Amino acid sequence: MLRRRSGQESVTLRLGHDRLRLRPWASETEIGLLILLTSGSAVSDAAVAASIESAAAQGYLRIRTSALSHIEAEPFLRAGFEPRQQLALLSRPIQPPLSERNGGVTIRRARRRDRSSVLDVDHAAFEPFWQLDQVGLHEALRATPFRRFRVARPNPDKALAGYAISGRSGPSGYLQRLAISPRQQGQGAGTALVVDGLTWMGRWGATQAWVNTPQQNTGALRLYERLGFEPVPPGLQVLEMEISGL
Repeated sequence: MLRRRSGQESVTLRLGHDRLRLRPWASETEIGLLILLTSGSAVSDAAVAASIESAAAQGYLRIRTSALSHIEAEPFLRAGFEPRQQLALLSRPIQPPLSERNGGVTIRRARRRDRSSVLDVDHAAFEPFWQLDQVGLHEALRATPFRRFRVARPNPDKALAGYAISGRSGPSGYLQRLAISPRQQGQGAGTALVVDGLTWMGRWGATQAWVNTPQQNTGALRLYERLGFEPVPPGLQVLEMEISGL
């Protein structure tokens, strides 16, 4: 069953216990982004077929998934989706806590007026495929029941060095988004934001932290591994299907 809520651009697809959201991919309105709302297990083949049908009916030329685990990807691969991007998945126990210092970096709560600067940092830090828009940022902030949104500055007079969105759901903590301005990398902002997020997760009872990043993002991988994260193979993947001819 398809339901479109008044005033929203996204469409929620519900089929049995499966729930997915379909919306435009950032500014590329010819691409539909399909987000699994019930993560951790595979959706049915019927739900995948319904998502393709809905995307075609709305005029999308391509449909792209959010990052999927091996199990989540299986029904999409059966339907003809193909891998587009590979991501490394990493994890670490939250205890024992890290003893890293912030190196003089100021961490504070992100305010609504920071969001334009946050997106500027995001676009400078990531290639276009991974950049967030306002809708993507909003969804990142809603991805888990509890969240922490922080920005970092080397000192109060300088522009934002970076930002992080951390989340919690039960015993699991997530580094959902970390972006550092290329001009201010190597000055401790990334370390300070990760440590801040992990400390917050542990304070509220989370026991395991998870993060993913594109496999080619070697700087982020080095940072996470230095802070105790270990790879969890086979990682995650983003899938895509051409539907213009359907």
